[in-house]
Amino acid sequence: SWIQSAMSGVGPAIILLGLLIFVHELGHFLVAKACGVRVEVFSLGFGKKILSYVYGDTTYCISIVPLGGYVKMYGDDPTASVPEDQKKWAFLHKPVSQRIAIVLAGPLMNLAFAFPLFLGIGYSGEELASNQLGEIAIASPAYKYGFRSGDKIVSINNEEIKYWKEIQKKLE
Repeated sequence: SWIQSAMSGVGPAIILLGLLIFVHELGHFLVAKACGVRVEVFSLGFGKKILSYVYGDTTYCISIVPLGGYVKMYGDDPTASVPEDQKKWAFLHKPVSQRIAIVLAGPLMNLAFAFPLFLGIGYSGEELASNQLGEIAIASPAYKYGFRSGDKIVSINNEEIKYWKEIQKKLE
């Protein structure tokens, strides 16, 4: 049914979306850490936290609304004051080049992730139906004309056939 068909795509879509969000936020996180910015929260999802774990200065969490994620960095609020001894860890007190790198890291990680993903999909190729016949009913016209289950159609009008799509094109 169409419902089953639609639902079979939902699970993989959610997994892929989650993976893309994770990779994106990981880009921001890694570059922020490399630039010496304190990361307060690394979250997959928004809203109420379902799971959380604190390691070092960072709270890692999964939140209830799975339509995104965020990396909360120390000192990223321009209205908040940052003590002088804490400025070395504050996002807004980093050089412009580092702030640009942190902001661009998410989209660039998505691009870097897309390349091997598409390469893998392209390498795996498309599975095409073979030229071998399935079950042929005894009462069918195909059976009366001599076709049998398991037969392979190797040519039509002296043109080689390898895949079912080629047979369909010839019969159109």
